Amino acid sequence: MKKYKIFICAGEHSGDFLGSELIKAISKEIGDGGSIIFQGIGGNLMEQEGLVPIFDLSRLSVMGLKDIFTSIVSIFSILNRTVSYIIAWKPDVVITIDAPEFNLRLSSKIRKKWKTAKIIHYVVPSVWAWREGRTKEIKKNLDHMLALLPFEPDFLKRHGISCDFVGHPICSDSLPTTRDVISFKKSLEFKSSAKIVTVLPGSRIGEVKRMLPIFFKVMKLLKKEFPNIEFVCPTPKVVVPVFNFLKGKYKVKITHIDSSLLTSQDFEVMKKSLYACSDMAIATSGTVSLELARGGVPMIICYKTGFFTTLLYKLFIKVKSANLINIITNRQDVPEFLFERCTPLNIFKESKKILTDKSYAEKQLMASREAIRSLGYGSLHPATRAAKSVLNHLKIN
Repeated sequence: MKKYKIFICAGEHSGDFLGSELIKAISKEIGDGGSIIFQGIGGNLMEQEGLVPIFDLSRLSVMGLKDIFTSIVSIFSILNRTVSYIIAWKPDVVITIDAPEFNLRLSSKIRKKWKTAKIIHYVVPSVWAWREGRTKEIKKNLDHMLALLPFEPDFLKRHGISCDFVGHPICSDSLPTTRDVISFKKSLEFKSSAKIVTVLPGSRIGEVKRMLPIFFKVMKLLKKEFPNIEFVCPTPKVVVPVFNFLKGKYKVKITHIDSSLLTSQDFEVMKKSLYACSDMAIATSGTVSLELARGGVPMIICYKTGFFTTLLYKLFIKVKSANLINIITNRQDVPEFLFERCTPLNIFKESKKILTDKSYAEKQLMASREAIRSLGYGSLHPATRAAKSVLNHLKIN
């Protein structure tokens, strides 16, 4: 029985889920044809699937300004020790997941010391949007890439980089049960005729500080136009204090789903149930646009930042849109208000249109369904496709 050695590095917590699903899928694909040892850097989910960690994933997190220097020294120490470990262990393949700032450095250092190493990266950095020059380093240091977005392989192949589209994990994300939705809606105690708007100011403290005051002003305008309207905001634990502070400052009525009071599983169920009940969502730009598209919620995407960041964005970002639905369909079906256009009045006017014009809202939902299908919905599980791509590239199975 052939024994395989696979080293996987998640780099950050967002890659832990992808890594755990990939480990599971590779083990299933190989089946009785061999045994596998998985070692690397990952979180609890990857460890539950059999990863033997050489470092705790949390050691790669930079927590605060006063810890930055210490953290950077620690991260570079981990980087160098990881390279030494990989070269000594000689795995059949090294798989790095997302976290390009760490993982592309790791790949470069491995390649310099071990020319024949097989290195695969899962989740393509946004080189199609900015810093296209990174493709030269990617071509030199990586053997293969696994893409979440359908247009990425063609882009990379034009640069001579091997890549397979495997699908986005949002496609395998489960929807809430009817029982969950009914139970959640009952718990809100809203009138049956109420319009429900989901408010998503972001997952980072800085984003919430910038965006929530704008959203609160939009809410006040909407409340005057639609007296029977209700607002609900689910927040990750890290932004709860700033949310509570701003809510008190602006004196708005909004139902808060506080993740710090719930298990992660219960929070996800409540959030998905909220989407199922919502007439629309106002959201800060990010991957949440895919969650809303999967949940069938008409949305407005917003983003505002400082003068210099805005200037850099306009100078260097090549894509015309800030949400993946529009990028995938190559149309402007999802309304966006970015930078100087991100004003309470603009967002209010667009919200009013979505809430009063059903055909207008449905056109957006059709685009969302189209985008989700193109991300792999209805085909093989993304992790299964990723596992097959890895094993085919290694000529296993």
